[in-house]
Amino acid sequence: MERSQLKKDDVRVRLSHELSEGEKEATGNRKAKVLECLKSLGIACDEDNMPNIGVLGSGGGLRAMIALLGTLVELKNQDLLDAVMYLCGVSGSTWCMSFLYQEKDRTEKVQVLEARLCDTLSKPPCHIQEEFTIATQAAEDELFSLTDVWASFFVYPALKLYDETKLSEHDDSSKNGKNPYPVYAAIEANQLGKAGENSPGTWFEFTPHESGFPSLGAFVCTEDLGKKIKDGNSQKRDEKNICYLQGLWGSALGSVDANKKYLIGVLQGVLASVPFVGTDYTSVLHRGILLLLQELHVRASAGEDCKRILRQLKEVLKEENSKYSYLKCYEISETLDLKSWEEIMLEFAELICIFEKELGEYVWNVWQLLWKTVTCICYWIWGYTNNFLYTDSKAQSTGLTNKEFIHLIDAGIAINAAYPLVLRPERKVKLILSFDFSDGDPFETIKKTAKYCEANNIPFPEINTEEIKDIDKPSDCYIFKGKDVPTIMHFPLFNNKNCPDKIKDFRDTFTTFTSSYSEDNVKILLKKAKMNVSNNKDRILKEIQQIVSSPKEF
Repeated sequence: MERSQLKKDDVRVRLSHELSEGEKEATGNRKAKVLECLKSLGIACDEDNMPNIGVLGSGGGLRAMIALLGTLVELKNQDLLDAVMYLCGVSGSTWCMSFLYQEKDRTEKVQVLEARLCDTLSKPPCHIQEEFTIATQAAEDELFSLTDVWASFFVYPALKLYDETKLSEHDDSSKNGKNPYPVYAAIEANQLGKAGENSPGTWFEFTPHESGFPSLGAFVCTEDLGKKIKDGNSQKRDEKNICYLQGLWGSALGSVDANKKYLIGVLQGVLASVPFVGTDYTSVLHRGILLLLQELHVRASAGEDCKRILRQLKEVLKEENSKYSYLKCYEISETLDLKSWEEIMLEFAELICIFEKELGEYVWNVWQLLWKTVTCICYWIWGYTNNFLYTDSKAQSTGLTNKEFIHLIDAGIAINAAYPLVLRPERKVKLILSFDFSDGDPFETIKKTAKYCEANNIPFPEINTEEIKDIDKPSDCYIFKGKDVPTIMHFPLFNNKNCPDKIKDFRDTFTTFTSSYSEDNVKILLKKAKMNVSNNKDRILKEIQQIVSSPKEF
């Protein structure tokens, strides 16, 4: 297999389908732990027939985060967690994973981390000023997108934690052999729109060592992701922190309309809640100006009539004696009907520069955030990232060399579980424990994956649709297997074993868009997730034993 390492100044790009050296070292170190665990469970094997086991956590917002933690705690309690080689997550499950992997010995401390997370989620709500500060700092970046807004105003207050660590800093906790190797899922929005959800080229993975497109065999060192490469030189920029990545991985909690409504509400909340310096009359006027500017931008972006808002803005500016901004506003209003939306936006930009001089830098910071956010809403820009393959002659076969930017978004939009990543043939996973925390159909992930695998000739067991037709009263475990394919064990979160006759009630209580739960509800959710492991320990052990006894090659 062809393998090449491209060095663009200090950016390390790799074109190969092989696993990264970091992942090879990590999984190699993990084997001794897995073998020791299987031996303690009465399953004798050696490295040659040791099954790679992968745990999948689906998306589902805060519900998925809490439920995956309960799942991992119970796997530990049942002495099964040390048998797992890979932990792969989508959306809310990645929130749990990134929280845990801050600890080098997190598998050993998972019960302690459970208590810590319960305590963290029970904290009082974050102050809007803290969220605003994070967002305004992000707005200074030229790669600002709605992902930054989502991370600042949804993920941070939901998790009550602003994680400034970097994914590459999780190297030790991933490579020491004590923990399963983590793989975080995303998809590239343009590829998804162009090729559809069954195209393997849409899938993007993050690990502590490399990030990239596994089906295209194109990766970059995770700490270099986002650096801009031009004329053989790379732009100096810091690696994005975990809080931002949590926003990127978990941004598909609702429909487009629901997300837009939420984000516009965020803008209104910022202006209504963020305290301006001082409480005098001028500060009140500043707030009024910004409120009018926001409405002006939203209306202009939607192609609606802006004249009434401009008249109000002129009156406020006239009252404050802001001579130059008043004159500019007057000029815009007089020529409004003669200009395109793009020209009007440029006029507004000039107006804001005048405001910055007349009203101070703080007003500029607020407006820059609002301006960029509304623009991103209009164009629906998420996960805006420099393309590490741009203009790379050696990467022509990937089809991505002519795009300066890539747009990384929540993989739940395609398949709400990271099957395409755990099924990479190089990972040699033979047993997949799929814990499904999805909203709605608890079998959608397995059905979508079956179609994905069929379209791409990937070994996957046949799914009997008759067996999974009762979406309102699912059982707690389904097993799918066959010849020369991995065995899949699928566990719906709420089922007729852990909440009989109350499945709908639990689904209604623990919704995807809920951004906080009471301490009691957190404990209830943890308990339900744990039951899916404890009630099925024997079935898990039986499947491991069967794989060891009759190893499959695929």
